[in-house]
Amino acid sequence: MIGDLKVLAVIPARAGSVGLPDKNIRSFRGKPLLAWTVDAAKTCEYIDRVVLSTDSQNYADIAQQCGIETPFLRPEHLSGSNASLINVLQHVVSELKSNGEEFDILICLQPTSPLRTAIHIKQALELFQSITDPDKNIASVYELPQKFAWVLQANKQGQLRFLDSSLQSQNNYRRQQNSAIYMPNGAIFIMQTAKIISQYTDHTYPYIMPLQASADIDTLEDFRAAELAQTDHYV
Repeated sequence: MIGDLKVLAVIPARAGSVGLPDKNIRSFRGKPLLAWTVDAAKTCEYIDRVVLSTDSQNYADIAQQCGIETPFLRPEHLSGSNASLINVLQHVVSELKSNGEEFDILICLQPTSPLRTAIHIKQALELFQSITDPDKNIASVYELPQKFAWVLQANKQGQLRFLDSSLQSQNNYRRQQNSAIYMPNGAIFIMQTAKIISQYTDHTYPYIMPLQASADIDTLEDFRAAELAQTDHYV
């Protein structure tokens, strides 16, 4: 618990990855990839319950060996590549509630972020608790160099336009005038269980993580880069 609020951690890990088959159980630094997230969640003092959401009995068995439960497998409509993460999280909360288990806060920890630690989880939950906005949620990010504020795209006429349209009318593109910009890393999402609506809303606040901890594994190249990353307890 944090304060008097019960915290549920959900680790979503379906078996049908296309870019890197079975990436969630692929051996990463000597143990299944999802085990790194399991260990981080179990170590965080604020988390009351950790569950795996998966469509695979094999994944469920591996999770059990790592010390967490898979109370139920996902239904088929939540098992494909087009399944919404929000729908998956809503399903977990609903199923647990039907069994008499209710929580105030949900933290989603994707197994593709193995360099996210218990310290990051703790800090993110403390930040969430400190925000007074009644519609708050949190997404983890890392800060990009200010030059990325100048990202351009071509419109339908082939003309260059800044993604930040306010830059188009400015005559001075000094880097120092840019506000901070962030890239989501998918490591942490925190929501109120009564308001699981979207990962990003008008009331989403950033938990800023270091770049070195922000590995988000989708491909074999991502996987290899994360294995080589320096991980000396950065926060």
